[in-house]
Amino acid sequence: MLLPISKKLDFIAVEGLKMLGSIAGISIIVGTVTLGFFTSRPQYLPLTHSFTHDNRTFKLEVATRPEELNKGLKYRSSLKSDRGMLFNLGKPYKKAAFWMYKVNFPLDIIFIHQGIVTRVVHNAIPCHHQPCPIYTAPIATHVLELPSGMAKLTNIKIWDKLTFSKQQLSSYSDKIQQYCFRIPVFLRL
Repeated sequence: MLLPISKKLDFIAVEGLKMLGSIAGISIIVGTVTLGFFTSRPQYLPLTHSFTHDNRTFKLEVATRPEELNKGLKYRSSLKSDRGMLFNLGKPYKKAAFWMYKVNFPLDIIFIHQGIVTRVVHNAIPCHHQPCPIYTAPIATHVLELPSGMAKLTNIKIWDKLTFSKQQLSSYSDKIQQYCFRIPVFLRL
Protein backbone atom coordinates (compact mmCIF):
# COMPACT_ATOMS: atom_id res chain seq x y z
CA MET A 1 0.00 0.00 0.00
CA LEU A 2 1.32 3.41 -0.91
CA LEU A 3 1.10 6.19 1.63
CA PRO A 4 0.62 9.76 0.54
CA ILE A 5 3.81 11.85 0.79
CA SER A 6 2.59 13.86 3.81
CA LYS A 7 1.92 10.65 5.77
CA LYS A 8 5.38 9.35 4.85
CA LEU A 9 6.93 12.57 6.16
CA ASP A 10 4.86 12.34 9.34
CA PHE A 11 6.01 8.73 9.81
CA ILE A 12 9.68 9.71 9.28
CA ALA A 13 9.33 12.65 11.68
CA VAL A 14 7.77 10.48 14.39
CA GLU A 15 10.44 7.79 14.02
CA GLY A 16 13.17 10.47 14.08
CA LEU A 17 11.73 11.95 17.28
CA LYS A 18 11.63 8.49 18.89
CA MET A 19 15.30 8.00 18.06
CA LEU A 20 16.23 11.47 19.35
CA GLY A 21 14.27 10.81 22.55
CA SER A 22 16.20 7.59 23.13
CA ILE A 23 19.52 9.34 22.52
CA ALA A 24 18.56 12.20 24.85
CA GLY A 25 17.51 9.75 27.58
CA ILE A 26 20.75 7.79 27.34
CA SER A 27 22.74 11.05 27.37
CA ILE A 28 21.00 12.22 30.55
CA ILE A 29 21.69 8.90 32.30
CA VAL A 30 25.36 8.83 31.26
CA GLY A 31 25.80 12.51 32.20
CA THR A 32 24.25 11.99 35.64
CA VAL A 33 26.44 8.96 36.40
CA THR A 34 29.57 10.80 35.18
CA LEU A 35 28.76 13.90 37.23
CA GLY A 36 28.15 11.74 40.32
CA PHE A 37 31.48 10.00 39.79
CA PHE A 38 33.47 13.23 39.51
CA THR A 39 31.73 15.05 42.37
CA SER A 40 32.31 12.17 44.81
CA ARG A 41 36.05 11.91 44.14
CA PRO A 42 38.39 13.30 46.80
CA GLN A 43 40.49 16.34 46.00
CA TYR A 44 44.22 16.34 46.55
CA LEU A 45 45.76 19.80 46.52
CA PRO A 46 49.51 20.45 46.36
CA LEU A 47 51.43 20.65 49.65
CA THR A 48 52.32 24.34 49.46
CA HIS A 49 52.58 25.38 53.12
CA SER A 50 53.79 24.04 56.43
CA PHE A 51 53.68 24.96 60.09
CA THR A 52 55.50 23.79 63.17
CA HIS A 53 54.03 23.73 66.66
CA ASP A 54 55.54 22.09 69.74
CA ASN A 55 58.42 20.69 67.62
CA ARG A 56 56.08 18.91 65.20
CA THR A 57 55.88 20.00 61.55
CA PHE A 58 52.83 19.56 59.34
CA LYS A 59 52.73 19.84 55.55
CA LEU A 60 49.56 21.52 54.39
CA GLU A 61 47.31 21.62 51.39
CA VAL A 62 45.69 25.06 51.08
CA ALA A 63 42.10 25.46 49.89
CA THR A 64 41.30 28.96 48.61
CA ARG A 65 38.86 28.69 45.70
CA PRO A 66 35.15 28.15 46.48
CA GLU A 67 35.09 24.62 45.01
CA GLU A 68 38.21 23.69 47.03
CA LEU A 69 36.73 25.15 50.22
CA ASN A 70 33.48 23.30 49.65
CA LYS A 71 35.07 19.90 49.01
CA GLY A 72 37.82 20.06 51.64
CA LEU A 73 38.71 16.56 52.83
CA LYS A 74 35.41 14.95 51.77
CA TYR A 75 35.55 11.43 50.35
CA ARG A 76 39.16 10.72 51.44
CA SER A 77 39.86 7.51 53.29
CA SER A 78 42.57 8.96 55.57
CA LEU A 79 45.06 11.75 56.20
CA LYS A 80 48.71 11.14 57.15
CA SER A 81 49.61 12.18 60.70
CA ASP A 82 51.99 14.92 59.46
CA ARG A 83 49.50 16.44 56.99
CA GLY A 84 46.59 18.83 57.15
CA MET A 85 44.42 21.18 55.16
CA LEU A 86 44.36 24.94 55.66
CA PHE A 87 41.20 26.71 54.53
CA ASN A 88 41.86 30.33 53.58
CA LEU A 89 38.44 31.94 53.94
CA GLY A 90 39.60 35.16 52.28
CA LYS A 91 38.08 37.47 54.90
CA PRO A 92 37.00 37.37 58.54
CA TYR A 93 33.79 35.44 59.19
CA LYS A 94 31.87 35.94 62.42
CA LYS A 95 30.34 32.67 63.60
CA ALA A 96 32.51 30.74 61.14
CA ALA A 97 31.03 27.26 60.74
CA PHE A 98 32.37 23.91 59.56
CA TRP A 99 30.88 20.43 59.50
CA MET A 100 32.06 16.89 58.79
CA TYR A 101 29.51 15.93 56.13
CA LYS A 102 30.94 13.14 53.92
CA VAL A 103 34.34 13.23 55.67
CA ASN A 104 35.34 9.63 56.38
CA PHE A 105 37.62 9.99 59.42
CA PRO A 106 37.73 12.13 62.59
CA LEU A 107 39.58 15.45 62.55
CA ASP A 108 40.70 18.23 64.84
CA ILE A 109 39.32 21.55 63.56
CA ILE A 110 41.25 24.70 64.54
CA PHE A 111 39.64 28.08 63.85
CA ILE A 112 42.15 30.91 63.38
CA HIS A 113 41.70 34.67 63.12
CA GLN A 114 44.72 36.64 61.89
CA GLY A 115 47.08 33.94 63.11
CA ILE A 116 45.49 33.51 66.58
CA VAL A 117 43.54 30.36 67.49
CA THR A 118 39.93 31.24 68.34
CA ARG A 119 38.58 27.71 68.88
CA VAL A 120 39.83 24.12 68.84
CA VAL A 121 37.44 21.24 68.16
CA HIS A 122 38.98 17.94 69.20
CA ASN A 123 37.94 14.71 67.46
CA ALA A 124 35.13 16.00 65.25
CA ILE A 125 33.40 12.81 64.14
CA PRO A 126 32.49 11.90 60.54
CA CYS A 127 28.90 12.44 59.43
CA HIS A 128 27.36 10.67 56.45
CA HIS A 129 23.70 11.67 56.85
CA GLN A 130 22.25 15.09 57.48
CA PRO A 131 21.69 16.77 59.84
CA CYS A 132 25.31 16.87 60.94
CA PRO A 133 26.81 18.71 63.92
CA ILE A 134 28.05 22.18 63.00
CA TYR A 135 31.21 23.44 64.67
CA THR A 136 31.50 27.21 65.02
CA ALA A 137 33.94 29.82 66.25
CA PRO A 138 33.36 33.46 67.16
CA ILE A 139 35.51 34.62 64.23
CA ALA A 140 37.95 33.11 61.72
CA THR A 141 39.97 33.99 58.64
CA HIS A 142 41.42 30.49 58.36
CA VAL A 143 40.48 26.99 59.48
CA LEU A 144 43.03 24.23 59.93
CA GLU A 145 42.05 20.56 59.81
CA LEU A 146 44.47 18.00 61.24
CA PRO A 147 44.14 14.27 61.93
CA SER A 148 42.27 13.62 65.16
CA GLY A 149 44.47 13.88 68.24
CA MET A 150 47.14 16.11 66.66
CA ALA A 151 45.86 19.31 68.32
CA LYS A 152 46.24 17.71 71.76
CA LEU A 153 49.54 16.06 70.87
CA THR A 154 51.02 19.41 69.79
CA ASN A 155 49.25 21.34 72.56
CA ILE A 156 47.35 23.74 70.27
CA LYS A 157 44.95 25.83 72.33
CA ILE A 158 42.91 29.04 72.16
CA TRP A 159 45.04 32.24 71.94
CA ASP A 160 48.05 30.37 70.48
CA LYS A 161 49.70 32.10 67.54
CA LEU A 162 50.15 29.85 64.50
CA THR A 163 52.49 30.83 61.68
CA PHE A 164 52.29 29.21 58.28
CA SER A 165 55.25 29.10 55.91
CA LYS A 166 55.20 28.72 52.17
CA GLN A 167 56.97 25.45 51.44
CA GLN A 168 59.81 25.28 48.94
CA LEU A 169 59.61 22.55 46.33
CA SER A 170 62.65 20.53 47.29
CA SER A 171 62.77 17.65 44.87
CA TYR A 172 61.99 16.78 41.29
CA SER A 173 59.03 14.63 42.43
CA ASP A 174 57.59 17.61 44.37
CA LYS A 175 57.84 19.73 41.21
CA ILE A 176 56.13 17.00 39.17
CA GLN A 177 53.36 16.76 41.79
CA GLN A 178 52.93 20.55 41.73
CA TYR A 179 52.65 20.49 37.92
CA CYS A 180 50.12 17.64 37.97
CA PHE A 181 47.81 19.61 40.26
CA ARG A 182 47.58 22.33 37.60
CA ILE A 183 45.86 19.88 35.26
CA PRO A 184 42.08 20.44 35.44
CA VAL A 185 40.36 17.94 37.73
CA PHE A 186 38.14 16.54 34.98
CA LEU A 187 41.22 15.56 32.95
CA ARG A 188 42.90 13.70 35.84
CA LEU A 189 41.85 10.09 36.11
